[in-house]
Amino acid sequence: MPADEITHLLDLPELRLVPGEREAPWGPELDRHVIEFARTTGLLTTGAALHHYGTQRIGTMCAHVVPGAVSRTRWRTYGELMMWFFIYDDWAEQLGHHLSPNEVAAVTDTVHTWFAEEERDVRVPDLPAARSMRGIWHRLQQETSPAWRGRLRTELKSYLDTASHEAALVRSGAVSPFGEAKEARPLATAARPVFTMAEHSYGIDIPRDIVRHPILVRAGNAATIGIALANDIIGLKADLLRGIRDNLVLSLQEEYGGDLQLNVDRAAARYHRAAAELSALRARFHSPAGLPEPALDGRKDVAVHLQILEDWLYEGIKWQLDKTDRYSTTVRLTAREHPNQLLTLAGATGTAPRR
Repeated sequence: MPADEITHLLDLPELRLVPGEREAPWGPELDRHVIEFARTTGLLTTGAALHHYGTQRIGTMCAHVVPGAVSRTRWRTYGELMMWFFIYDDWAEQLGHHLSPNEVAAVTDTVHTWFAEEERDVRVPDLPAARSMRGIWHRLQQETSPAWRGRLRTELKSYLDTASHEAALVRSGAVSPFGEAKEARPLATAARPVFTMAEHSYGIDIPRDIVRHPILVRAGNAATIGIALANDIIGLKADLLRGIRDNLVLSLQEEYGGDLQLNVDRAAARYHRAAAELSALRARFHSPAGLPEPALDGRKDVAVHLQILEDWLYEGIKWQLDKTDRYSTTVRLTAREHPNQLLTLAGATGTAPRR
């Protein structure tokens, strides 16, 4: 059965969300700002690309997930980061059609240098994607600690490294079994670095030993797998129509069998378990008894961190369902409409395959 016929047979399950509205009022302003940022820095170079990303409403997403950002400057920085990473992710998704996994790894190794502390360590700095990120990074260097940036770089490396795995899947046409995919997909969503970037929006800098506390690790794991499951449930129809196989619903089907609807429901059940675990941990933190962990109790930065996780899990889904077409559209821009700067980078570094 063709993919477009299969998708008509799928029903989107109800995903449990926190009631009420937390969305900040500055979303539309940030929608406009991030598009202008992408235009002026050379990330988006055509009217078609500007329109395509404009309808995604990335600024509105930020108003959902960091509504308590401490200043206009901070939420604008977060919006620029999110726009940069959405564009990067769309480019990276295409690499497996053109490059081998090893060639993709060479490209992402270069991209990782764009988060370096020293300019001398940045490779291919004149590429617009590099210049635009360096502009943001210089701001972060003025407003964050070296330890915070080091943590972010480590998380970004884990995210960037997933591109070569995705390229291998594109080349083989295979679907990873769920046991493997449940580890890889949360990394590929960039959830961990996105949470850390949100700390900057709130003006906090959580010490490394606190971030690594087992309770916060549990909360982070629940949030990341929950977000990955929700993304893949909501985006399944579009993924099928675009031929994308790196989806947790398809991985559940690969491992356990059954039709797509059964595996959508399986994914939804796992999402609800992850969401319930995160909510329970946050509720315990705020209860009169608190957590049985003196190292965490009463810490305002921990309270903000848990709120960031919850907002990304619940408010992020509200944005996906109601405020953006990113997870429903099957439109993909042509190379002329949106030149892939990562392929340009591959050519500049000598990793592009010879024709």
